[in-house]
Amino acid sequence: MKTKKLTPLPKLLAKAQEVVNKWVRHRDHEEPCISCGKHQQKYDAGHYVPVSKSSFLRFHLWNLNKECGGCNCFDEGHLIGYRQNLVKKIGEENVKWLEENRHTVKRWTRQELEWIITNYTLPKSY
Repeated sequence: MKTKKLTPLPKLLAKAQEVVNKWVRHRDHEEPCISCGKHQQKYDAGHYVPVSKSSFLRFHLWNLNKECGGCNCFDEGHLIGYRQNLVKKIGEENVKWLEENRHTVKRWTRQELEWIITNYTLPKSY
């Protein structure tokens, strides 16, 4: 009898990030870029606290917002506008909580990643 081969954790992590990013872009589809406030044609799901600084906040929905590619990838000053607009969106206390947890490390389990993929995958019609 054959057993089902498990997906490697790095692939599950990448899939979970892809699914959550798409979910965030859908959630914020009416909003402008969180950093520059402009409406663009193409958007990313930008992290306020980068994944490289806090694996704990990687999938936290306060930390992920629709951001234009220019701000997310090329504008070093984008965090000024991001923070100002994030405070308007979720409140100063919540932004401070993100900042206080910016160095928290989390090892995501297979079960957690599978739950994220299952619960944040949008229907095919989106």
